[in-house]
Amino acid sequence: MNIRDILILSLAPLGVEIRVQGSISESEPIPETLITYEIIDSIDHSFYDNQPTRLTTRIQLMIYSTKFSIIKSLPDTITQLIKEAGFVREGRGFDQGYFGHHYGWLMEIHTTERTFNDAQ
Repeated sequence: MNIRDILILSLAPLGVEIRVQGSISESEPIPETLITYEIIDSIDHSFYDNQPTRLTTRIQLMIYSTKFSIIKSLPDTITQLIKEAGFVREGRGFDQGYFGHHYGWLMEIHTTERTFNDAQ
C-alpha cells in the first residue's frame, strides 16, 4: 500500500471527501467540507553502506469548510486518526483565509519509514 492509500484510509472515518490538491475543476462544486492533500517531498535519511535507511515523507493537508466550527475541531480529530496510521502532525497548522464560501486551514504532517533491513 502506498503513502497516499494509507493517508486516505486513515482519514476515511471522517466521512469527508479527500482529494489531491488541485484536482477540482473550477466548474465543479466544492462540498461543504473537503480535505485535500499534497505530498511536499520525500527525503532519504541515515545512510548505511551508501544506502538510505529511512525515508521521511512530508504532506500538506488543507481543510476547506463553510463552517468555521469544523475548521476549529477537525484538525484535532485528524491528528488522532493519522497518529494511529503512523503519521505525525507538524505544528498546529495555520489559517489560509477564504476560498469563495469556504474557510481554509493548512496543516503539515509527516511519516518516517525504515527502508533498510539489517536482518540478513
